Formats: sequence, structure tokens, C-alpha cells
Amino acid sequence: MLKSGIVLALGAAGLLTACSGNEALDPAAICHVGVYQTASGSIIDLAPVAGADLRWRALDGQVGRISAGEDGLWSGTTGWTDQPNPARFDLGECGTTSLTIEGLEGYNGVAERIELDIIDTEFESDGLTLAGRLLLPQGAEPVPIAVWVHGSERDSALDWAYAQRIMPAQGVGIFVYDKRGTGASEGEYSQDFEALAGDAAMALQRARELAGPRAGRVGLFGGSQGGWVAPLAATMSDADFVMVSFGMMVAPTDEDASEVQLELRAAGYDDEVLAQAAQVTDVTGRLMASGFTDGREDFTRLKQQWGNEDWFRAIEGEYSGQMLDAGVTGFKFVYLNFFDAGTSWGHDSIEVMNQVEVPVLWVLAGQDREAPPDATRDILRALIAEGRDIELVEFANADHGILEFVETDTGRESTRYADGYFRLLGDWARNGQLEGSYGDALLAGPVAQQP
Repeated sequence: MLKSGIVLALGAAGLLTACSGNEALDPAAICHVGVYQTASGSIIDLAPVAGADLRWRALDGQVGRISAGEDGLWSGTTGWTDQPNPARFDLGECGTTSLTIEGLEGYNGVAERIELDIIDTEFESDGLTLAGRLLLPQGAEPVPIAVWVHGSERDSALDWAYAQRIMPAQGVGIFVYDKRGTGASEGEYSQDFEALAGDAAMALQRARELAGPRAGRVGLFGGSQGGWVAPLAATMSDADFVMVSFGMMVAPTDEDASEVQLELRAAGYDDEVLAQAAQVTDVTGRLMASGFTDGREDFTRLKQQWGNEDWFRAIEGEYSGQMLDAGVTGFKFVYLNFFDAGTSWGHDSIEVMNQVEVPVLWVLAGQDREAPPDATRDILRALIAEGRDIELVEFANADHGILEFVETDTGRESTRYADGYFRLLGDWARNGQLEGSYGDALLAGPVAQQP
């Protein structure tokens, strides 16, 4: 959500964003990027990976990384693991519009590239020029359009957002854009949700203008950090719907607190320790949300009280562990001078959601370690019980990104997207309804007994 791989003098930090993908791309690989359909109707997308590799994503959730072999065929690994995958791809020469697949159940045979109507554009927001792109299924009829609202990534959505092909292949237009300070857009990178929501609202307006008579219902689609931004953007625009995947209905400070609880419980600490740790994250959260003005005395007191405890030294979270290690003054100096992106630490999602007047689809990952779902699930169920138009779906065995995984000695390794996830997004975006089953997805209504 707010993660990064940055390393401070204080140690490994988790304050901001996921790693950037802005590395050189090989033209011999990029020419094959596109979405393809087999004779049986199966859809598979080829997306860029830094360097000369490609990542394929099948509509049923299978995914892998491939590189060119000496025999001219492309093959590789499953998901984000090092495990070999039997799928082999004959991509042909650059400029060809078809590929041949073998070894991938449900997708074997020739697949033809799905041609899309694509318009690259620019639009203005808050005095900045942002680079965007509208992608529509070919034709003349109106189609729904989803505006992709970024997570915390710093890389270019125009280059890397696979949704710009997966969604149009299902009959849903999409507008993607490089958020401020990334890719081809102006400005400085920011995690100020108000500013980002304003940009998303302007992106939606630009999408409507470009689509003209082809614009059906037009809404916002946010993942991860976009779950805070997309509903806020809906209150600033004429959005017709909101879709959120693996987002949270609690403040970013609560995300840190939830992560600390999960980490300590996984390490075997009991409820007494977890209660004490909650006192610690309450104080570190107050410090972050207040700009380091509220909670200094409590911070000093808790360090004196528990600073020598093993559980205290084991705290990590988004930022709490770094603050405990460095002290408020040291952490504040490094954070504000080098890594502060204006994050809206005290964002009130409930207040925002109470202002959203359009249908909402919210998709949770039941095993999400980065955005723990329990509090979000409870809040959304309460809103549903109050009569709010929210469809809440949970993939119980998925981690952040709606990714299934295996546990290894070094942690989780993502193997695939949950079966049904991509279809669910496409169906709901088209007509605001879910049709049939979507793998092991569960509709989580207002009653507590549902998982």
C-alpha cells in the first residue's frame, strides 16, 4: 500500500512505494506486448518486464514470466516464483499479429491479437500536464469505461498497467494515466490523497470527452492505495461507479498497526503482548498523522517501559519499527527531508464513503498481509447493513493483489491471480452485476457469519 524498498541509514524502511519498473525495455520483446484471443475465446495478455522478458496473464488467473530460448520459443517460470512452467510460446517475428501456445491448458493453439481503439492524450490537473491513454474495444457502440486509479507505485501506468488490455478484451474501456511525478507526467510524486483524487477526477472528465458517444457508464477503478483515492475522486466527479481491489477502509496509520499485529502474532506472541504493541502503534500513528507533534511524551514513556522487550524490538510495520529504532527526532529528519511524499496518514475513509452516492464493488484478499482485511470487512458490512450500494467480495485464499501463493522458507511466493478475479472485474464493470461464480470468491454481506 505505502511500501518501498528504500534503505535508510536507519535500516530497511517501508514508508512509501513499491519498486519502480522504469528500467530499459527490449524492443524485441515490447513488439509482442498485447492481448490475444484463441479460437475457443480464451484471452491471454503479454506485458513487458524490465529487460528482454515478458509476463503473460491468462484471464483465468494463470501467470508466468517468459524469455526467448535458443530455439526461438519463449518459456519460463510460474507466477513470481522460480518454478518452471510448461507453457511455451511461439511469438514469431515483430509485427506479426498472432502467436502459438502449447503446454497451457485452455489456451493451446493459435491466438490472434485483439485490436483496440487507442488514443494517447494529455490533460490538465492542478496546474500540471498529465499523460493519459484511452483504450476501447473496437466498434461504434457505447461501452463502460473504468479510469485506472494508481496504487503507490512510482512507475509509468502507460508502460506497465496490464489492466489497459485485460479490461478492453472483456468489453470494458479503460483510461490509464501516469500519475503526477511518474512516467511522462509533470509534477512531483505524491501520496497526498486529496491531490491524487483531484487528478483522478480530471482523468475521468478527460475519458468522457475522448470517448464521446462511445462512453457508457464511466467510473473509477483503484487498487491498493487507490482504494483510498478512488472513492474520494468519486466525490469530486460525476463518476457512475467505483471499483476497489485489495484496498482498506481504515487510515494508513491503521494499516501500520494491523501489520504489526499480524507480524507479532505470526512470531508467536500472545494477546497481552499484542495489546501492548497496540499502545505503541497508537502513539506512532498519532505522531505520523500530526506531523510529529502529538505523542512525543508517550513515545518516550513506552520506550522506557518496554524498550528492552524482545517483542518491542521485533516491531516493524510500515514505519513503527523505524521510528522506534531511530527515535522521533532522527526518524522525522530522515523522513521529512528525504522521503516525505505528503501521505494522508489520517485519511478518514468512512467519512468519504458516506459521501459516495454511486455503486461500489470492493474486492478483498482474505490473506492480505500488506492490507489486512479484517477491519475493512467489518466496516463495509456495517455500511451494507445501513443500505449502502456496496458489493463486497472476498477471495479468502489470496494475498495482496488478489494473488494466490505458496509458503516457503523465505516467505510467500505468488503463483497466480485468483481464479475468477479478472472475470469478476469485467462483469461488474459492464453492468454493475455479478453473474454466476468466480472461483472461490465469496460475497461477504452484512451478516457476520459469512467468511
